[in-house]
Amino acid sequence: MRRPTTIGTIEPKRTRAARVGRERRELDRFESLVVELSAAMARAPADAVDREIESWLGNICQALGLDRSAVYERDAPGEPVRTTHTWLRANSPPFPRHYDPGKFFPKTADWIMAGNHLMFSRPSDIPVELADVRRFVERYGPKASAAIPMWAGGKVIGAATFGKFRSPREWSPELLDHLALAVRLFGSAIERKQSVTAMRAARAELRTASRRNLMSELVASLSHEINQPLGAILSNLGGLARLLTKGNPQPAMALEAVNNAIEDTNRAAEIVRRIRFMFKKHVEHKTAIDIGALVNEVVKLTAGEAAVRKISVQIEVSPSVDRVIGDSIELQQCVLNLLMNAFDAIAEAKSDRRGVTIKVAPEKTGWVGVSVSDSGAGVDPAVANRLFEPFVTTKSEGMGLGLLVTRSIVESHGGAIWSTPNPDRGATFTFTLPVAEGKRASASRSAG
Repeated sequence: MRRPTTIGTIEPKRTRAARVGRERRELDRFESLVVELSAAMARAPADAVDREIESWLGNICQALGLDRSAVYERDAPGEPVRTTHTWLRANSPPFPRHYDPGKFFPKTADWIMAGNHLMFSRPSDIPVELADVRRFVERYGPKASAAIPMWAGGKVIGAATFGKFRSPREWSPELLDHLALAVRLFGSAIERKQSVTAMRAARAELRTASRRNLMSELVASLSHEINQPLGAILSNLGGLARLLTKGNPQPAMALEAVNNAIEDTNRAAEIVRRIRFMFKKHVEHKTAIDIGALVNEVVKLTAGEAAVRKISVQIEVSPSVDRVIGDSIELQQCVLNLLMNAFDAIAEAKSDRRGVTIKVAPEKTGWVGVSVSDSGAGVDPAVANRLFEPFVTTKSEGMGLGLLVTRSIVESHGGAIWSTPNPDRGATFTFTLPVAEGKRASASRSAG
């Protein structure tokens, strides 16, 4: 019987063994590279994820002799696919201008974003049903490519491609498995970065919302604060008008009335300035702060509210307190939140003892503590361990966001916050802040 004809060439055993050996060594090296990639992605902070991904795209391409790679992301189903990270070997064809996979080959892009792989060792390997990407490859290259969906959190959030332009190349199942793992590591890092970004945005919005909500609670206080200088201004101007109608027989008294009116006008303007500064959005800016002066500023701001509620506020600042490092607006918000909470606790307790004490003192080496103590009814033990969780409140009318915002701000400054019951009645809320670096360094030198 005649042997069937075989079309093609037969690879010699020695050549085949050498090729298999090269592929095995390449696979072993790449497996070690993926282990390093995993460690690098785990270590990378959210702000460095994008930089790390682009660096590792280059490492992968250089290890596998590839020429070009990219990562694509899609925010949601139906949204466009965006090119977010790229790497290109010198003298390799760049990506087409305004490169958009969903525009150049929409059918294939949707197919990959549905969780399917596409790889070819030569353009003729591309399935006929993906004719749109075949036309793209015939026009722009590459000669071999692997497109791998990028998974994170149980869904496809994008894809990654790896291409070779100079010659075809084979993609072994083991190599594709390692590439898929690398792409999944990219996806997990991107998901973590997005979560951190979303959390920061939510915290910033929550802080702003909290400041705006507190504005309604401060309306009575502001009315009291501003009406005082406005009333004094009217009184002085009325007296001045009477003097003028009499031909101003007492110039010194008229001048004093004018100066008093100017002083009270400046006082009213300063109140407005403080309020606008506290409640407007701002970029976080941490500097060395006199925390005692900051507490005094907040107490002045709430003086009217304290007067309306008939609550006395005492401030005790230790003379040994150093300046702290922080954002003054956010720290004002912390003190204001705790002070208003103390006012509310006293009001709800209907206590005859109506006092709040704010203490500023060294907490431990390198730290300053700020404590707000009230004479209210204290914290319900049922919620004592969950006070700083969202929507947990001891108020009859409250959303439980003030302490959450305060904790978020304190922790972003590196500090901690907690509450303790007072020996007699009420509760004390304390938070810590780091001492400004200059003070730390000075203390270290003195200790040495």
